[in-house]
Amino acid sequence: GGGRYGGDCGRGGAIASGGRSGGPLSVRERVRTERQLAREEVPSMPYVVRALARKEMLPAIFFIFSRAGCDAAAEAAAGMRMGLTSSEEARQVTRRVREWRNANAQLPVDDERLARLSLGIASHHAGMLPLEKALVEALFQAKLLKAVFATETLAAGINMPARTTVITVLSKRGDVGIAPLSASQLL
Repeated sequence: GGGRYGGDCGRGGAIASGGRSGGPLSVRERVRTERQLAREEVPSMPYVVRALARKEMLPAIFFIFSRAGCDAAAEAAAGMRMGLTSSEEARQVTRRVREWRNANAQLPVDDERLARLSLGIASHHAGMLPLEKALVEALFQAKLLKAVFATETLAAGINMPARTTVITVLSKRGDVGIAPLSASQLL
């Protein structure tokens, strides 16, 4: 288990029959089952982060098209109990976060989100205060963050030197429902 962004890949089992009546699945139940199985085949965020770390493909930006999804993925990655930063990098992050916190003590920020920074993991989305997003950007540019889970707001004119970009879905909710991403949205 572990939710959409937690757990590990390959944890599913098929249900071929056995709808409510015990007989064959209805079209709706079959579609729901197929979607569930497809989700179960998708590797978890911790799995992907570990794989990228093993292959020396960090730092990475993971584009997730929801604020809650960014925070959930960052939380799941932090739960790996595998720091992505060296001890020296973690010390630098801790010092910079402490200085930032002292300079911005009046701001209401998510302390758990700040704590993840020393692991090399961050969220970046419109639900964060601009100063907090600027801190994440500065730490990433200093190569002190290894995995940033962001909405597309990150791409708006910011130089973020990532080695890898992960796009988690190929569709996005918009004004007229869910639609595939266009080529311009991927650039």
